[in-house]
Amino acid sequence: MDRRRIPIPENVQRRITKIFVTNLPEGCSGADLASQLRSFGQIYDLYIARKRDRGGNRFGFVSMLDVNDKDELLKNLRSIRMGEYKLWFNIARFVLEDDEINSNSVHSKSGNTNTKEGEGQSDSKPGSAGTGERTFKDMLVGKSMTIDNNINAFSSLHGRALVAKMIDVEALKNIYVTLNDICQGQGKVQFIGGLDILISFEDSEMAVAILEAAKKVENNFSMIRLWEGQSLGFERMTWLKVQGIPLQLLTNEVIDAVGGMFGKVVHKANQSEKDHDLSFEYVGVLVGEGKRVSDEIV
Repeated sequence: MDRRRIPIPENVQRRITKIFVTNLPEGCSGADLASQLRSFGQIYDLYIARKRDRGGNRFGFVSMLDVNDKDELLKNLRSIRMGEYKLWFNIARFVLEDDEINSNSVHSKSGNTNTKEGEGQSDSKPGSAGTGERTFKDMLVGKSMTIDNNINAFSSLHGRALVAKMIDVEALKNIYVTLNDICQGQGKVQFIGGLDILISFEDSEMAVAILEAAKKVENNFSMIRLWEGQSLGFERMTWLKVQGIPLQLLTNEVIDAVGGMFGKVVHKANQSEKDHDLSFEYVGVLVGEGKRVSDEIV
């Protein structure tokens, strides 16, 4: 049987939001998961991986159509519990199309989907967190390369773009609101990594004017300057799964303090005494290296 995937039409790709889900309960099928998600939007495709992520959790991917507000969608999805399991969702990044789409899937306007458990699972590589992804570092492990000193990427934006670091995740999510307040929504925003973004404009005069205006805006940027080809430090945001805190110490402040031992906390814990699953909580941390965070604190 031909197991090759059918490419997703470009007009459909533009409508898809890909979502990673983990902490699925044992025995959870694609149909079980789909039944929890349909009320939140139209499902294009879904699968549950055969393997587990590095934390030993079952995980999968969901492709949803025509999502207008990704932040609101994630907020709603993160309220889902299946039995004693609190599911965790994130927007999936850099996932290969042929790792996600089952060529035998049937897609209908009603949002129904045929799913096959384990379809599309690729071998997990170091640094991929068990999601089938491969990082740039993974591709270069054990290899060396020479880069031409004349390479100067994004040189066309020198002097007419800004590089900025937001103060936290909320500021990053609200960058378009901030830009609208400063310059009526002008400027193209591109995510670089961590809390860093690139904002480009039509000309250098506009970039300089926006730079001066942005410096006066408090509680948004921790750094902003003209892009002139300078080297930028490497940072990435990672989600730490904090577990094992004794019940009498289980507060968001303590969870954040644990996260702060690994980096700057940029998305604080939001655990509630009303939660059914108190065994773990996620906290967003900014770290300065690409290594996987896996440690114990006594």
